[in-house]
Amino acid sequence: MRVEQSRATGWTAWVLFGGLLLVLLGTVHLCIGLLALARPEALAGSRSDALLPVSMTALAWLHLILGVTAVVTGVGLVRGLVWARVIAAVLAVLAALVNFVFAAAHPVWSIIAVPLAGIILFAVTAHGAEIADAYGTEAAEVPGTYRP
Repeated sequence: MRVEQSRATGWTAWVLFGGLLLVLLGTVHLCIGLLALARPEALAGSRSDALLPVSMTALAWLHLILGVTAVVTGVGLVRGLVWARVIAAVLAVLAALVNFVFAAAHPVWSIIAVPLAGIILFAVTAHGAEIADAYGTEAAEVPGTYRP
């Protein structure tokens, strides 16, 4: 058996961190969406209800869709799949924009979230292929992975 040396850099940790954050964030969105569907009165009158002029049911479905998308993308990102890197990059840009827009409402969180989204965006776009490379030859056989 021959041992190969990985060409992965330390940036792969940021890609994996981004994948983990997507899974955790998606889980939170799923819980909020389920709570809004089951007991809308629990969220009525909160800040989230006042941010968007939509019904609680529509907000619940938005959370559910975003949650499923984030969880699936996070798992795909950890696996090194190309489509997950593209969706993660789009989600990072959207997260940075949304947090920038709401900086007046949540200044501390925005100061943390905008640079974090930028770092994860750079890691995913510039070093995302290193995750698939780190898996070795098995990752090359999985459809949707990229091997330079």
